[in-house]
Amino acid sequence: MKSGHRPAFQSRFLLPRHWPVWLLVLCSGLLAVMPAPVRAGLADLLSPLVLRYASKRRRVALINLALCYPHQSADERSGLLARHARILVHTFLGYGQLLFRSPRHLRNLFDVHGMNIVKQTIQEGNNVILLTPHSLALEYAAQYLTIDHPMVCAVRVHSSNAVLDWLVSVFRSRYRGIIYDNTGSILGLVKQVRDGNWLYYLPDEDRGMRNAVFAPFYGIPKASLSVLGKLAKITRATVIPMTTTYCPDRRRFSISFQEPMGNFTGTDTAAEIMSQNQAIERIIDTDPAQYMWSAKIFRTRPAGESGFY
Repeated sequence: MKSGHRPAFQSRFLLPRHWPVWLLVLCSGLLAVMPAPVRAGLADLLSPLVLRYASKRRRVALINLALCYPHQSADERSGLLARHARILVHTFLGYGQLLFRSPRHLRNLFDVHGMNIVKQTIQEGNNVILLTPHSLALEYAAQYLTIDHPMVCAVRVHSSNAVLDWLVSVFRSRYRGIIYDNTGSILGLVKQVRDGNWLYYLPDEDRGMRNAVFAPFYGIPKASLSVLGKLAKITRATVIPMTTTYCPDRRRFSISFQEPMGNFTGTDTAAEIMSQNQAIERIIDTDPAQYMWSAKIFRTRPAGESGFY
């Protein structure tokens, strides 16, 4: 039986102040049934405008790119950001598919590589933690995987917008997905993983210093979650890095499972965090345009160090 964060629909969601959200849902539904080449063409028209007018996000993204790829020229980073914006708009305009299209439709959008790695891990009697960063296609990959496999994830709850929180929870748990509030206890999540549910684990977001320590990320001290080793140990799980990408030209998603990481004992926190961050870097480096560069990934700074943003 599903548990975790499952907000219920409330009649107050239909009040006029929430109508803009429902208008957005209507638009997403129309886009979801629109022929894919037409939706892609619309995305290509809009992506330069998004890049031009989303000035705050563009600024944060360029700061992050300069920090993580200092060897690149300004023109190279601008070109990378333009590709990023294109993927962003393509995936955003397609979100309605997660609410309105069938499992068969979603399956037909994906190419999957390395599933044998996950199956072998399970056959060896281990549970599974999928280690992946915040890529632009992460919601698509999560829903795709939960069509056939029970999977659990800790997410940021949209506490300021109950309607949006309900909608996001609906498509995240539409199939066999189970979500938990990432600010709450992890005991329920741990039990789910020990029962055989895969854990979709995204540790790259800067959540402050709660359960975090500073560790190098692209050579820069970053507030990094420090619980992966302990999670792997208490859930008896193997950590498998996972890459998710979207190709706008082919209009297809790709998931690639990589070889499992070494054993996590939960006793050498510094080494395990270093291993975690290096794995995330390798995933991002396969196609940097796929990563959510507009997030303030270096927001928390060591004492006495000025902020980047």
